[in-house]
Amino acid sequence: MHTLLPSEFKRGMVLILDGAAHLIEEFHTGGSAQFKQKLHVRLRNLKTGRVADRMFADNERVATAGLEHRKVQFSYQQGDTFVFFDTETSEELDLTAEQVGERKVFFKENEEYKALFLEGKLLDIQLPLHMPLLVTDTAPAQRGGSDSAWKTATLETGLELMVPLFIDKGERIRVDTQTRKYAGKETG
Repeated sequence: MHTLLPSEFKRGMVLILDGAAHLIEEFHTGGSAQFKQKLHVRLRNLKTGRVADRMFADNERVATAGLEHRKVQFSYQQGDTFVFFDTETSEELDLTAEQVGERKVFFKENEEYKALFLEGKLLDIQLPLHMPLLVTDTAPAQRGGSDSAWKTATLETGLELMVPLFIDKGERIRVDTQTRKYAGKETG
């Protein structure tokens, strides 16, 4: 099994910790002049979906997983199961609601996503940084006024967020999948 030092970590990499695969969601270095620098990493357990923070010493070697990336298409949700279609092998793949977690508000039927596979088994779905979504409900648009004035909007996937007053029902907006915030109006 391949191992890395924390200085070689990258966002989206999968580490094997305590026998389970963990995805690196974000990281930063912390410490002081008196104490050694440590890398603070936010990890998501790919089996349970739980997110946890962990610190690594700069000389600590960590096992990494040899991952395969493939395209999958979201088919449907049945109860607590999210069903995806592997576009290469034409097989159906399942993730539990627990594995998907709060990211479920970004899955749209027949939309393609990047998937992570370990030893041929679906581990996780990676969302793009920004995702275009249709506004299905919001107060009527108001032109002019301040850019600091916002209103609530409901999107096609059920996600509710704050948008500027000029956004109207039926428009497509970009949503930051990390912060779940309005990231601009979709053009084109």
